[in-house]
Amino acid sequence: MAELPLPGAAKPKLRVGKLFARLGIGLLVLVGLVVAAVVWAVPWYVRRECIEQAAAHGVVLSLADVTLDATGFRLLDVHATSPALPGVSVQAAELGVEMTGLKPQRLTVRRGTLQLQGRWSDNATAFAKWRASGQGGRGGEWAPESLVADESRIVWQAPFAENARVEASNTHLQIVWASAGTELHARSDVVAVTIPAGGLGPWRVDIDRTPATSRLRVALDPAVPDACTVLVVGDDQRTTSIDVTVPRSPPARLGVAPALLGLKGKSLQVEASVHYATLGPRRADVSGKGGLYGIEASLPQPLDVTWDLTASGDPVAGLDVKKSHLTAGPLAGTMTGTLKAFDDGFRVDLAWAGGPVPCSAFEAPLGEGSPLDFAFQVRKLAQDTGMVRVQGTVRGRGTLAFDSRDPGSAHAQFAPETTCQVALFGQP
Repeated sequence: MAELPLPGAAKPKLRVGKLFARLGIGLLVLVGLVVAAVVWAVPWYVRRECIEQAAAHGVVLSLADVTLDATGFRLLDVHATSPALPGVSVQAAELGVEMTGLKPQRLTVRRGTLQLQGRWSDNATAFAKWRASGQGGRGGEWAPESLVADESRIVWQAPFAENARVEASNTHLQIVWASAGTELHARSDVVAVTIPAGGLGPWRVDIDRTPATSRLRVALDPAVPDACTVLVVGDDQRTTSIDVTVPRSPPARLGVAPALLGLKGKSLQVEASVHYATLGPRRADVSGKGGLYGIEASLPQPLDVTWDLTASGDPVAGLDVKKSHLTAGPLAGTMTGTLKAFDDGFRVDLAWAGGPVPCSAFEAPLGEGSPLDFAFQVRKLAQDTGMVRVQGTVRGRGTLAFDSRDPGSAHAQFAPETTCQVALFGQP
């Protein structure tokens, strides 16, 4: 008679099922621990490593939080300074770091603020010194290949004078560090300059710089960016050309208040066309023409001033202004002066003298104050009948001083000298 299987024979299968269940639970717990590590421990580790790596390279870094994504991680509420760069600080709501393996590839700053203090030459020297030091040494696993900033702002105190300030809003910036050198591309649609005498701008500014070339373009009237422009082009050693194109426009449209130049006029307008070019390390030429229209200068009527100039020579020692003329109303004369170039700007000093011309050349009321039109008509009638003659002459002198490193010191002056008299029957 066959023996029946014992019930206990099913127990091994039951034990195997329980083992798999326990393994499943264990795996779930392990996955949970890994997730917890990624969510908490990894961001904490990344945050610590970022702060320590920055400190190793002379940068004081603080940040509020770190989040991870598919390409790398993002640092939130970032603030960075460096004792080696005392005039520089960076704040950003978000700093994205794209990684290739364990090496940062690209930094992306959003809603950031870059604050600078001091002249460009001083900051550039400090940055070059830091880059050449052991902390800021070129290359290295810590150095990214590119930096991009969007929706950012630049605030620059004392860039060319102690009491000046430049602020650029809505800035896009891209820097690429390569073996051949550094490339920079930047643009801001709202650049404003503040000096004690008032404000300049807003202007649109575009900058493109490679190891061999540089290009700066300023649109003085951002509403019509191709109309009124300043274009500065250079190579790796010096500025090679400057072109200024300003069709006849009110100064306010160019972001320049007439008071900054010491000029008055209810209908003041300006135009200019200037070309500067270097012909070698010790030679440069300048040519230009333009005008100021509707200047009120204590004369019977507003003056229109037109000019044309040429200059040549050593830009460092000073270009001599020659074969240059200026006409102010009926007054005409020659201009003399110098133009000097510096590493961070230029300076122009001009002087002019015109006349004399007869007082009768000014077809407007003469004398002190502002005579009534009726009185002027009576005088004209008397002149036409020979009862009254206008005697005397008018001369004019003017000066212009402008330093691009300190626009607040710009000064233009026109001083008429009159000896006009009204003679009755030939007797003054």
